[in-house]
Amino acid sequence: MTLYAFVTFNVLLWCAAVSDVRRLRIPNALPALLALCSVALAFPSSPAEALSRTWSLLAVTVVAGALWVRGLLGGGDLKLLMACALWVPFPTLPTFAAALGLASGVQGVGALLLARMGTGSRSPGSAGLPQRVPYAVTIAAAGLCWSLLRR
Repeated sequence: MTLYAFVTFNVLLWCAAVSDVRRLRIPNALPALLALCSVALAFPSSPAEALSRTWSLLAVTVVAGALWVRGLLGGGDLKLLMACALWVPFPTLPTFAAALGLASGVQGVGALLLARMGTGSRSPGSAGLPQRVPYAVTIAAAGLCWSLLRR
């Protein structure tokens, strides 16, 4: 991954994270731009790499799509994960998934600590637990870890 592709990938992810923190919403333009940049800035070097990224997209779509259907993941988060998958060759998908899992755990613990301290968004009857968590922060952290390891 070139430096320009690395910076673009991470800046777009962190823009999505900032938007998600501020408004609990990811503008459709950010995942779309991230997807377009995967072709413009990180064009697959071979048909095998293009197929590998397609497998990553399929795997992420199935898993994240199932979470979205169950209401466990927002639509913007789903689109952002799918756009990220276009950058990730299939052999490195486990690295991205591990970083995503680790970042999810850190964000979850942070959200619980904030709720315990009396801050965060809560709904009535939720026993002080956060109702919604801006998951784009987790996706951006995982993207950063994956892309740093890829450089």
